[in-house]
Amino acid sequence: MSLFSEVYGKYYRLISEILNKAQDKTVSVEYIYDLIRNQGFGDTLLTLAPRIINDDEDSYNLLSKNEEGYQSILDKEPSVLLTTLELRWIKTLLMDKRIQLFLDEEELDVLKEQLADVEELFDQDTIIYIGQAKDGDPYDNIDYINNFRKLLYAVNNKKCLNITYLNAEGVRRSASYAGYRIEYSPKDDKFRLNAVLINRGKIVYHSKINVARIVKAEIIEPAKYPSGISEYISNHKMPEPIEIILNNERNGFERVFVHLSNYERNSEYDEETNTCRVKIYYYDFDESELLIQLLSYGPILKVVGPEGFKQKVVDRINRQKRLFN
Repeated sequence: MSLFSEVYGKYYRLISEILNKAQDKTVSVEYIYDLIRNQGFGDTLLTLAPRIINDDEDSYNLLSKNEEGYQSILDKEPSVLLTTLELRWIKTLLMDKRIQLFLDEEELDVLKEQLADVEELFDQDTIIYIGQAKDGDPYDNIDYINNFRKLLYAVNNKKCLNITYLNAEGVRRSASYAGYRIEYSPKDDKFRLNAVLINRGKIVYHSKINVARIVKAEIIEPAKYPSGISEYISNHKMPEPIEIILNNERNGFERVFVHLSNYERNSEYDEETNTCRVKIYYYDFDESELLIQLLSYGPILKVVGPEGFKQKVVDRINRQKRLFN
């Protein structure tokens, strides 16, 4: 099975764009020429334009000419073509338990029926996760699924939530939140809600809640989603990224990049030393967790900046040493 498909080619994309534009209104020959000239290859105007515009037997005959220009002969816009590889990838996603968090039963049944004759790319048991926690979220639990879908709806539609959850000590807590993102940790195999606690429509502080700890989540209607959340979060972004030098001992590149996938990063590979210099951009409320996570990788990485964070790493290591002396 080839990874390349002509449906991704420039000619297909240009023709599709012209047909979409010409679906509901007439397009001029100048528009067609300009589009091909600006987005095609050097010789595309000479090779493609005549086949689109002309109506002889060597042309595509997808446009009809009128006094004002050209219109598509199709009844509707051309649909997106999916390759065999893409269909197999979708079928593989349907085998993942987490997919039911994002699609309801009816949507899943329709997709499974349409892809009944498609073979998945790989079985879920084919992938072996190294270093992943064994107590991941209960993706088959109906209460977990319902809570997750409510959180997802609230985030996408800017709705406030009343959430009852169990804290780290197992004590039940309830409060009102405005969620702005759901993040997934491959290392922990857990989803968490990034939110701000609100009181009378005002932002109090940032909070992260493990979805599995949520007992009940209810949309608050009619409650106004607080303004200024984006600015509030941005103000907590640290001015300098954490810089680390990472080597590939014990498959270090893959481990770190997968486990830190929920953080914004820039990476530069050094061929001479076979190391990566990685900049990790983070928020102040993530610092403690990120510190512990980086220390867990041991000698495969070195923290080189900023100085304040480096000192916290040194202090944490010294504190651990004293515990064993």
